[in-house]
Amino acid sequence: MRKSRNLADVFNNLRGDLRSFITLSLGRNETTWEEWLFHVKKDVKVSCWEMKGCSRRDCPAYENQCRRCWLIAGTMCGGEPVGEFALKYISCSDCNVYQAAVMADPADEVYEHLITLVYSLRDKQLELKSMALQDGLTGLYNRACLDMTIGQEMKKIKRYGGGFTVTMIDIDNFKQINDTYGHLHGDGILREFALILKNSVRESDLIYRYGGDEFIIISPETSDVKIAGMIDRIERGISRWNAEYGSENYILSFSHGSAVYDKEKDFRKVFEEADAQMYTKKQNKKQN
Repeated sequence: MRKSRNLADVFNNLRGDLRSFITLSLGRNETTWEEWLFHVKKDVKVSCWEMKGCSRRDCPAYENQCRRCWLIAGTMCGGEPVGEFALKYISCSDCNVYQAAVMADPADEVYEHLITLVYSLRDKQLELKSMALQDGLTGLYNRACLDMTIGQEMKKIKRYGGGFTVTMIDIDNFKQINDTYGHLHGDGILREFALILKNSVRESDLIYRYGGDEFIIISPETSDVKIAGMIDRIERGISRWNAEYGSENYILSFSHGSAVYDKEKDFRKVFEEADAQMYTKKQNKKQN
């Protein structure tokens, strides 16, 4: 057995690593997982794919520079184990890879336990943040997230220029669904509609459930043609849904309005303009 490392060195390393983790956490950096792990000074020499002779390139631990397969794909990763070998163990601590990498030295073992604990805390931190910014029913961003995003985007535009489009969307006659079929059915419609929106926008577009049956899409585009294209894709998605699930009693439809924000405008007025457009279209449908 190799000689244990000097405890003073171990604690000095740990102190620096914890300091790095706290800095990254306070910065709310979404890449903290990878950043912090690469800040960790202890170098893991053992590779699970090499020890096991594994060639599963679809495993997230395969050839990962971090080498901590137990945190990346194994039983300590905060989610379900995804590695071929991790699934064979109740705990990665039973695996010969973990034992060779961590348990050969008592100081290394204590150090690794603390790294795992910090990693787990970060996992819970991100989970709680996600819950705070996500609508529990549809999985879309919620109104609190919209308020935060808008503030950030407005600062960018005032500094660098450009603009974005706000599109308000409201499901037509949604009260009728709840009154006729019940709120559980109405919740199902909201989830289905949210999925149609997700499948109709681009990666750069952000979708929010504003409240009830109202949704907002923030698009980093100010082109009428591109916004019209997005609305067309949503309408085609609705048509496909109606062909499969619609009935004589109810056909799913929506009303919408859009307005462009730039640094010369007041966001509240842009929001009101999009909302007014949507309301006018909804009223015209009722009259016709």
